[in-house]
Amino acid sequence: MLTIVNGSVTGRQNGANVSRGANVTLVPFLYGVAGREELPGVALVKLLTDVGLTPAAARSLIARMRRDGLIAASPRGRGADYHLAGTFLESFRQVRHGRPEPPPWDGFFHAVFYTVPEARRAYRDRLRRAASLARYGLMQPGVLISPADRRDHLLAELGGPPEEGTVYFGRVELSTADAAQVAHRAWELAELDRRYREHTARLVAAIDEHPVPPGPSAAALAAYAQLFGGSLTDTLRTPPGLPPELLPDDWPLPALLAAVGRTYAHFGPPVIAYVQEVVAGEE
Repeated sequence: MLTIVNGSVTGRQNGANVSRGANVTLVPFLYGVAGREELPGVALVKLLTDVGLTPAAARSLIARMRRDGLIAASPRGRGADYHLAGTFLESFRQVRHGRPEPPPWDGFFHAVFYTVPEARRAYRDRLRRAASLARYGLMQPGVLISPADRRDHLLAELGGPPEEGTVYFGRVELSTADAAQVAHRAWELAELDRRYREHTARLVAAIDEHPVPPGPSAAALAAYAQLFGGSLTDTLRTPPGLPPELLPDDWPLPALLAAVGRTYAHFGPPVIAYVQEVVAGEE
């Protein structure tokens, strides 16, 4: 039996003790295990309960993600199929198909300059949430930056300008040295460096400690989710297209991605077989 003990990861635990953010990351993880961009609603609820949520918490999570535009529903008899949508779909495809090679530093970040008064806090919160999902970094208060122009993603989430305040799109030109310092702060690269190394060590150790993976079962799925923890989500915190010149020396993301691939090949097949059996039973 594969058992992972790590307080920072998500697995078989009481639903009240799992953060809202951690719950949300379970959903694309399960789609990834299934190898599909859509799942029957009944199967999705079943799989979420396998990894630690109650059925009520699973249905509440699905409803919240629909409101947030992260999944969409298509009717299926008396139920529904749920499709990944928006930035969650983009992130899912990025994890599944890999990152394209980033271009060299071209001298500027794409930027969002915003001023939103306290009276429009709800819009400001939506802007920050949309920017986070689109992998913008915070350069300084009121200025968000990205190595790529992601305004279409922001506008799709926001649906229009604020009733009060301003949102402008532009560029911030910087030397390579200054841009590297800005990127270090905007995307917390030192913290990501630490987390990537921890994830890599955990995944490598699990393979060494469990040379024979567990068979297909709900318990194996829960352990698999716990093993990966936040590693897949953390890989997405380095924005796509961030030039290598702006990254710290000996950047550990490639090593983590290699460890993820080894872990998937070692522990994945029986877990995938179990998930596919659950999904097939609801189709």
